[in-house]
Amino acid sequence: MYTATMTYNFRPGSFEEGCKVWEEEVFNLAKEQPGFIRMQLLVKPPQALAMGTWSSNSCARKFMETGVFKRLMARLETMVVSRPEQTIWDLKLFAEK
Repeated sequence: MYTATMTYNFRPGSFEEGCKVWEEEVFNLAKEQPGFIRMQLLVKPPQALAMGTWSSNSCARKFMETGVFKRLMARLETMVVSRPEQTIWDLKLFAEK
């Protein structure tokens, strides 16, 4: 499995609206994509950490090729302090109950 994270740092007063935009632009679209496993948004205002897990790197890349991030940033441009930071992860261990 392949997981990508994005850390968003929102401006004061933009956190709730920014999270809603993320839900509309990323969360809802991701669920319909091939290779999608899970999408999470962890929050600690004014920060949010988005985590997307895909069956493979190629599925995650195809999702990004839809232009989702470009559309998202066009809407979040005035709501974030800086460009979100992306980190790529490979799954080593996992447990679930």
